Amino acid sequence: MEHAIAAVELERAADWRIKKLGENPDDAESAAAVFLLQRLADEVRQARSSSAYIEYVAILNWLGEFDGMDDYAERAHAYRMRIGVDRFPESADAYLNALIALAKETAGI
Repeated sequence: MEHAIAAVELERAADWRIKKLGENPDDAESAAAVFLLQRLADEVRQARSSSAYIEYVAILNWLGEFDGMDDYAERAHAYRMRIGVDRFPESADAYLNALIALAKETAGI
């Protein structure tokens, strides 16, 4: 269920942005980020058959066999927190490809 985890992580980032928006209703950056994060979460849930999804699952399984998962998780979290600020993945595939690149960088491949 890696796709569900990826979608839930996007939703958590959106929830954090919603909280920030509640604290400052004029925060246009957070408002735009919420929309993008929620759209990406919906798309990731539908991306099971995409090549990016298949590669994402494979590399996460590979990282899980070694000690790179914690470092990868931190990098992925930092990336998600920048979505809507200076990271704007256009689709689920673009988002998953960014995570794949982070995973490969983490693994040194």
